[in-house]
Amino acid sequence: MDLGARIAAMVESTSYEDLPEEARTAAKMAVLDTLGVMLAGSGAGEDVGAVVGLLDELGGNEECSVVAFGKKSNPVLAALANGALAHSIDYDDAHDDAFVHPSASVVPAALAAGERVHASGKELVTAVAVADDVMCRLGFAVSDPLENQGRLWMLPVLLGSFSATVAASKMLGLSAPQVEAALGIAFNRAGGTKELVIEPGSLRGLYAMFPNMTGVLAALMARAGVPGLSDTFDGPAGFFSQYYGGVRDETAFAGLGRRFEGANVSIKPWPCCRFTNSHVDAALGIACSHDVDPRRIARITLYYAHDDAKRCLEPLEMRRRPRTIPEAKLSLPFTVALALAYRTVEIGSFCPQTLEDPLLADLCQKTGAAYDESLKSTLSKTMLPGRVRVEMEDGEAFDERVDVVYGHPKNRMRWDDLRAKFEDCASHARRPFGAAEAENVATMVEGLETLSDVAVLMDAVR
Repeated sequence: MDLGARIAAMVESTSYEDLPEEARTAAKMAVLDTLGVMLAGSGAGEDVGAVVGLLDELGGNEECSVVAFGKKSNPVLAALANGALAHSIDYDDAHDDAFVHPSASVVPAALAAGERVHASGKELVTAVAVADDVMCRLGFAVSDPLENQGRLWMLPVLLGSFSATVAASKMLGLSAPQVEAALGIAFNRAGGTKELVIEPGSLRGLYAMFPNMTGVLAALMARAGVPGLSDTFDGPAGFFSQYYGGVRDETAFAGLGRRFEGANVSIKPWPCCRFTNSHVDAALGIACSHDVDPRRIARITLYYAHDDAKRCLEPLEMRRRPRTIPEAKLSLPFTVALALAYRTVEIGSFCPQTLEDPLLADLCQKTGAAYDESLKSTLSKTMLPGRVRVEMEDGEAFDERVDVVYGHPKNRMRWDDLRAKFEDCASHARRPFGAAEAENVATMVEGLETLSDVAVLMDAVR
């Protein structure tokens, strides 16, 4: 049986009651987190206005809401627009071992399809749980084998086309044959390479628009009777054969429909590259615990043991002098300097003013890096331990390491902190979004199982 048929059967048969409590909670947190990031992206994301502006030009029935823009469009274009917001400030959740940002390629599609058919909150929770699970399992399947190392596919786009299709299919109530057809349709639009992150530019932040649009379109086509491929994944020219030379880790699909990998997704506590987060955590610990005066810092040393950390350290002179906001978010010297200087790393921390901040520039110039063998870890592929040493002008020194970053499933984010993140995100929305509005949405999502119509939630964020 093709993997597509196995996934389709799971999608059709899984109900809200089948989900373990941790999967339900993780799905609700994914919805609130992604909605918050979408709100923030509406005001702070680069070039999102150009994408959303196309909706007026392209037209369509006003059925589904575009977050924070006060407009509606058809479900396909709404998924495109909201998808453009979902990763635009690089603050969405991530699975640290599957190499994917799952919810950015799931939640916008689920919301658009759900609003169109007036699905319930329980149905939304279920759709997000099964779709995030599929995304993560596919990520394991293709990234675990050593033979696949070095392939430069952009997994959140490539695999997101399938997870968004699962989310939309579940919300539309498709049967297993229809879900299988939808996956076969989506395969014809799946793609995307890491040229998105190699080249500078805002398209890196907008990429989630592609899988969300594909997922909703494929699900609607399958519901209308458009035939899809039946050997999407295992055929001679199927997904695994063409993209990965037939190599995959089959164990990634063990327990499909019984265990849901979304429960192991990390929520990002800071809006910067994941590879900076452990050092930011350590720097915040030093600054807050020791009341460090940043103007009296003589030297900062960032210790690492994994080559992925070098992406945010090298070339060091460039990382010390980021010229753009995306470069700043990818800079270990800059993000650590923010933490030490201002004891917070929020959306507003990354702006043209901070790029020109003399205190941050001075701290970046005082920052160096060194290898530390003791930081090697098998806990995660990308959630890397970090260590920061701060030496003061009077000779006093502070040294702190973080092995499990806050927000990781082994150090889970609390609901009150997720609410605080959501409120910060909402404060950067394109339209004024008051504290009472934010509180209302957060409360609604925390109790999604009692919501009768997803359209009520979307009206609250439109």
